[in-house]
Amino acid sequence: MTDIPFAASQHAATRLPPWVEPALRHGGWFAAFLVLAPVIGPRDYGLFMLALAGVAIAEAALAEPAATALAHMSELDEHHWSTALLTLIGAGGMLWLASRAASGLLEALVAEPGFGELFQPLAIVPLLGALAVVPRAALRRDDRGTALAAATTTALIAGGGVAVLLAWAGAWSLVAQIVVQRLVEGVLLWSIVGRQIGIGWSAAHFTDLVGALDARAFAAASPAVSRYTACLIVGVALGPTATGLYMLVARLPEALTELCLAGEPLREWGAQLRHACRVALPVALATTLLPVALPPLIDLRWWGAVLPAQILLLGVIPTALLTVGTDDAGGTAARVIGGVALMAFTARYGLPAMVATEVAWLSLPLVARFTARRRRFGAPLSTVLHEAARPCAGAALAGAFLYFVTIPVGLTLQPVPALCLLAATAWLGYAIIRGEPRAAE
Repeated sequence: MTDIPFAASQHAATRLPPWVEPALRHGGWFAAFLVLAPVIGPRDYGLFMLALAGVAIAEAALAEPAATALAHMSELDEHHWSTALLTLIGAGGMLWLASRAASGLLEALVAEPGFGELFQPLAIVPLLGALAVVPRAALRRDDRGTALAAATTTALIAGGGVAVLLAWAGAWSLVAQIVVQRLVEGVLLWSIVGRQIGIGWSAAHFTDLVGALDARAFAAASPAVSRYTACLIVGVALGPTATGLYMLVARLPEALTELCLAGEPLREWGAQLRHACRVALPVALATTLLPVALPPLIDLRWWGAVLPAQILLLGVIPTALLTVGTDDAGGTAARVIGGVALMAFTARYGLPAMVATEVAWLSLPLVARFTARRRRFGAPLSTVLHEAARPCAGAALAGAFLYFVTIPVGLTLQPVPALCLLAATAWLGYAIIRGEPRAAE
């Protein structure tokens, strides 16, 4: 083994509010999308998503469990870091070569002109993602969330800038965006991590790393795997245009969920429920106001995403109630697998039907979860429901009011005045019904 000095980071940890990182990430993505969408269109976006989906699933399955395991291992030395680095480089390289070798078969299965040309350069994405795992895990262990968010945001800006400059190239600009973003992110993470990793591999330390891959580590890959698997299902069943629309449909509730539920998991049941109920009013506002807010921002070809997005935004509420404050990795995996199977069955009926069944699937486990939580925390079910009654009733009435008045007001006023008037009115009604929040006991 060739030893390189290993020095722990001496940088002081600086905490950002938990919502800053998802706000920058989703805001940057949406800003680039608004510029690119009129030029590229849903079909080319969907074709790109089909080419990216397979390699993105491979990247997430490799990088996310490894990063989570490294970030949460109790003891790590320089041999663990070097073993992890070389293992990830080897695994990422093999995925790259396997993807290149399978490109012809995938092109025959997809049977869309231009798919193979887009897939070839994207095959390197798992290797680029693997190279960034070690510095990302080191920053998470050092609690340097600000540095991690800065690197991610800078890489997103760099990739988005390249895509905007190359927008005339169509879907190829998106390929350049992903590759540049991964390259810039990796370079920045290694430059700011403050650690020097040796070059060496140890079987004993590799065994320790494999032992750290628990259910929580594998569950970390579930969101990305679910998202890109759904894109593949839509592409096979409905074609690349529907895939492009679904990409936008799925991104909106994902952003809302991360923004509303950002922060550390809560362990006290009342605090968990109050935290999860924060999404009720944003969901009501987003679902009812989307037909006024989104069409002026996007090209006419994208308007088919409005109705499916409205339906899928309703799934933010069961998602919040099922995930806040829990470490149920097995339940998360079961929901992901079941949801993917259900989407594969219903995708042929169109996007609205598919997302409606997805929302229904997310809502099914709520009764069992409430019952289990009641027994665990020793709280009567009536107390649990009382905690959520007034804020949820306020959000429901605000949503019902907006449902009937949004279209008339949107047709009468310009989009910005209409949105301001409707949102303020709904918020006022919600605040009156909710009343003064009760102090936590």
